[in-house]
Formats: sequence, structure tokens, C-alpha cells
Amino acid sequence: MVQYYDALLSLCGFEAFEIENERPRVERAFARLGIGPGDMGTADAWVRQNHDVSLTGVRKLLGAWLKELIDLVLAKEEGRKVVYFGFPAMLGPGLLISASSGDVHVSAPDMVLCHTMGQIFNKLTPVIEAGEANGLPAGHALCSLWQIKIGAVSRGIIPVPDMALASSYFCDMGSKADDFVTARFGTPVAYIDGVMDSGWGEYPGFLPERVEYLGGQINQAIEKAETVLGIRTEFDAWVKVREVGRQFVSRLQKLIDLMKADPVPVSLTAIELLEALSGASTGRGIREGVRAMDILIQELGERVKKGVGATKKGAPRIMVSFGHMSDPSITRLYEEAGLAVPLTLVLNAIAGSPAEPEANYQTPGEMVAAHELAGGFFHSTYGITKRMEDAFEVMTLDGFIANYIFCCRPSAIQSHITKKYLEEKTGVPVLSLEQDIYDSRAYSADSMRTKVEAFAEMLRSK
Repeated sequence: MVQYYDALLSLCGFEAFEIENERPRVERAFARLGIGPGDMGTADAWVRQNHDVSLTGVRKLLGAWLKELIDLVLAKEEGRKVVYFGFPAMLGPGLLISASSGDVHVSAPDMVLCHTMGQIFNKLTPVIEAGEANGLPAGHALCSLWQIKIGAVSRGIIPVPDMALASSYFCDMGSKADDFVTARFGTPVAYIDGVMDSGWGEYPGFLPERVEYLGGQINQAIEKAETVLGIRTEFDAWVKVREVGRQFVSRLQKLIDLMKADPVPVSLTAIELLEALSGASTGRGIREGVRAMDILIQELGERVKKGVGATKKGAPRIMVSFGHMSDPSITRLYEEAGLAVPLTLVLNAIAGSPAEPEANYQTPGEMVAAHELAGGFFHSTYGITKRMEDAFEVMTLDGFIANYIFCCRPSAIQSHITKKYLEEKTGVPVLSLEQDIYDSRAYSADSMRTKVEAFAEMLRSK
């Protein structure tokens, strides 16, 4: 029997047999999320307005996020233990835990909610408001991701975690917010500490002691997970989970090659769905995402042959740090201003990580640490900035928008350093653009449009 959600699931890439198989789970999950028949019209219009649903690969990516949401909401109810990690985070520890037991669900719930309650249902604001009302008040420059996570747990739409992985190696608020979760819900926390300080110019090199320290912290977190969750992590687990990463990266590299075409064949909204999925899912979402990428590669290949694009041929080509995670209408404003966006910092970092230094690391934690330090993102401010510069060797670019998050100290600290460095090194203009890429209430598309349009006009005049 056809139900109120069938058309939306079909729009988001579900096959007919998947809808039938998922019905009981969809209905339980939607009931907990407060999604009903009255939400379908808004969701359908929001998705069609902001996502290129003429591409099956894009629809399948939206479906991957929805499946990840359903699995998250029902994890405890279906007898699984739940582990949350923050974003941005090293995916390795979560993958190691997830690969060790089918009875453990590991994810970044705030990102899953951004890309579903935000990008599909346009109902994220009540979740953020619940976070503000439950310990993370507005007006204090607190991370919107943590407001989303606390709000969702407080409202009971996602389960209280059995354990949290605190990313103290990047975000200082993450560990403090995990302390709040412990105080309120009694959740054990494994802190993964690190040091992002280094000499300017050191990257891509790094001291062996950094691998030993960060690797030791990861190993301690894994050992705590084994105790808390009652699982056993095998020594070769890192080798196994890297295979998932290799599948994702190999397809991502093909997509980036297609994005070198003029006109750029697909909108940044589709690229953003990919960049976030690789850092938020350790389960069904990432596996479904790989399959969606195979379809998208074929579809974009056809577009390139036909000269079809998301923007006009000859449009100025820019790179942005990242797309908006919850509001695709803000992501679209770059293209509405006449700019082509073939690449983001995040995608370039994922697809083009330098080879790891040769060393005989003895533990999974050290293997993860070496991989992440080599990627630059968790190395240092210079490491991140250097990866931005590297993007100019990957893609022909006319400019760069260094959008940074005002409430994120690691992001805000580097914003103006990045602008100065890139303009001196590459000679292209850089717009340093303040945003909140999770909560669009203060930084709407309209409030940003003037700056982006002025930047676009400058690039066209050049």
C-alpha cells in the first residue's frame, strides 16, 4: 500500500523494493523524528529547488544520507550500542570500532541531521533551538554542531550514546561538550588529544614523536571502547577499513577529473553531499555513497561530452573551503552569482592526500595518526593552508573563497592567514567569508549575496 513518504523516498533514490523492505523502519524513525504527511510537500519542493534530481547519482546520495539517518535513529531500539564522534574528526578510530562488531553503530550524528533534517526536510532549526534550551545557549559563539547534537539527544530523536570519541586534537570545544554529555547523560568519553602546533613550513613533514603521541591517544581510545562496548579490535582492522576509504577516494578522483571540464558539470550542492559523507558515516551511508558515485561518474561523463554544466561556459572558477552543510540554498548562491565551483578544500584533501612517510608503525593508532598527519587537515594551520595552495595544481582556478566558521576557533584562526598566504603565493584574489555553515539563521543566503556577487564581478572583470 502506498504511504505518504513513498514519493519522497523515490525522489531520494530509493528503489521500489527498498521502500517496501524499509517500511517498518521508516515509519518508526519518522515517528520519532516528528516527520509526518504535512512535511512531504515542503521536503519535495526543498529537494527539487536545491538539488539536481535529474541526476540519479545525486538522488542516490540523498538516499544514502536518509538510510544513515534511519539507522542512527533506530540503533538502540534495534539492540545496537551507539558511539558518537564529532566533526571534523579522524574517521579512522570510528571505522576501527565499527569494523570490530556489527552490534555497534558509529557516526557523527550532527552531520547526519544536517544533511537530512536540514538538506531534505528543512526542519533543522527546532533541533538547534532544543540544543540552545538544553545547555548550549545562543549568543555565546558555541558550535552549532554541538547544539544540534545536544538538541537531538534532549528531544529523544537520536539515542543517548553508549560512548563518545572526543576530538581534542582539533576542536577544543568538542571535549568540553563531551564533558557536558557525560555530566548530563553519564556517557563515557574517550579523549583523543593531539597537538596541531608546528613550525611554519614544516608540512608535509612531521616529527615521529607526533605519530607516537597521537597514535598512542588513538590506541587508548580503542582500548576504552573495547572495555565499554565489550568488543575486540583485531590488529589488522586498519588495513581492512582502509579498503572502504580507497574505494571512496578512487571514485572521488574520477569525479574531480570530470569537474575540470568547462562548464563544470554539476552543482556544488552535489559535491558537498560527498565531502561530508566521507567524514560522517562508518556504515551503510558510506557504502551506499560509493555506489551512488559510480552512477554519478557515468552521468557526469555524459554531461561533459555534451557540454552541459551547472554554470555557463567560461564562468570564473573558484574553490571554496566547504559548502553549507544544512542549507543548500546558501551553497547555491555561488553559482547564482555566476561562479563555477569545481572543487572544495575538503574534497581536495580527501582525494589528494600525500603518500604516507615510510615507517614501520606497529599499532593501528599509529597507522591512523600517520595517515591523518600526512593529509594536512589535522597537522597544523600551515598544513591546511598548504593543501589549499596545492589545489591550484589540481584545478585551474581564478579565485578562492576562504569561508570560515566564526564560532570555530581552529577555522577562524587561519582565515586571514590563509587569505594573505594564498594571494601572495598564487596571485589570485581570495575572499575571506565569515559563515556558520551549520546554522543558517544568522548567515542566510541573502546576507551573503552582496559580498559574493561583488567578488564574482571582480573576477569577471579580470
